[in-house]
Amino acid sequence: MSSQVWIAATLLSAMALAASLRLSTPVAAQSRLGRALDIAAHPTWLLPLILAMGVAVGLMIRGDLSPWPPEAAEQLARRGGPWAGATGFIVVVIVDLWLLWTPSMVARRFAAEDAREAMRWLPALNLALGAVLLGAFYLAAH
Repeated sequence: MSSQVWIAATLLSAMALAASLRLSTPVAAQSRLGRALDIAAHPTWLLPLILAMGVAVGLMIRGDLSPWPPEAAEQLARRGGPWAGATGFIVVVIVDLWLLWTPSMVARRFAAEDAREAMRWLPALNLALGAVLLGAFYLAAH
């Protein structure tokens, strides 16, 4: 792919990372960040991530992509250049974040008030299950 495609992919990935970080942080998810940051971290940027995460997880399962962001960046930079590496780094950070933390924060945020106490262990469960998956992906890549 041309470098322009990878530059665009890096920018889209950076916006998806901003949206993911916003969803992962309870305070940021419920507050206004300012016009520019609200646009940069808008959940709409997660739409291209749906495809990218599926591809990244599939590559991790096959052992073709490391779940460790610096290693993934190096792998993709060798194949597609520095912008491919930057995109790979960001996408793997996002995948790791979604496997380890973000779903529990989203579930707790949108849960009914009386159910939130029952979900107090959800972040620990999310972290444990995500770590098991990432460990399996890491072993597959090595």
